Amino acid sequence: MKKLLCFVLVIVSLIGCLSFTACGKEKKQAKLCYIDLKNNQTGFTVTGDDTAIAIGVKKGSTLTNRINEYLDTFDSAAQNDLMSKMCALVRDDKSTYSPDYDLSDNDGGTLKIGMECGYEPYNWTQKTSANGALPIKNVSGKYANGYDVQVAALVAEALNMKIEIYMYEWDSLIPAVTSETIDLIIAGMSPTEDRKEVIDFTTPYYRSNLVIVTREDCSIADAKTLAEIDKAGIKIAAQPGTFHLKALQEQTSSLRVINTLEDFVVMKIALEKGTIDGYVAEEPTAMAFCM
Repeated sequence: MKKLLCFVLVIVSLIGCLSFTACGKEKKQAKLCYIDLKNNQTGFTVTGDDTAIAIGVKKGSTLTNRINEYLDTFDSAAQNDLMSKMCALVRDDKSTYSPDYDLSDNDGGTLKIGMECGYEPYNWTQKTSANGALPIKNVSGKYANGYDVQVAALVAEALNMKIEIYMYEWDSLIPAVTSETIDLIIAGMSPTEDRKEVIDFTTPYYRSNLVIVTREDCSIADAKTLAEIDKAGIKIAAQPGTFHLKALQEQTSSLRVINTLEDFVVMKIALEKGTIDGYVAEEPTAMAFCM
């Protein structure tokens, strides 16, 4: 009887362990997709450079014209090629990128450049210098990479300057450039009219559509227009202090606007957990996670 009892207890223990292991496993990560909206057609209404991105410079800086001379040669084909390579790095661990510039002999000074280092594929943080990543000057042992980082390096090369990358929170970028703590903002920033009152901008170095990132299993995943998303009970987030949030607030009336998630990393986590139904992003950001 003792042996039988021990045997039963062992079996029960094993079942309990297996059950605990199964319950303790992480849930399978939600698959993300994006609603392919088109500005001024099926999506958000935009004007001017609302969905362009440009380099922010202190008002009156002589750097603006010098940078524009280079950007005039950086045409849409080159922009799209570089963006596709950065998206590939985000999507696929096996993808590689080898920059064809060399800043080591540049002797025209140093460009101090600010960005969030957390807005893939425009800019992100990584642990090594792989694929052309550059050190983050104010964060020890971390490197920045992405479209903004590579454009920054190309600009530095054109100006015969060295480069330093600084990580800033979004709302701190403009104060940093106006106080001359940094020279440039290269951070996926749109040259909106409100921002132009405070700083200057170069010509755009990329243009995109605003889209909605969501989950494949979400009720809005099959939507084709912004109107189909704008329904009661739907929660859509946008980053505070951006044109994304302004457009979402002004151009929707039924959905619930979430304006308390401070950056794209936090919004992505909230979406994967099901706390929100989607968030507003530039199309390349969506492509990086959803293709």
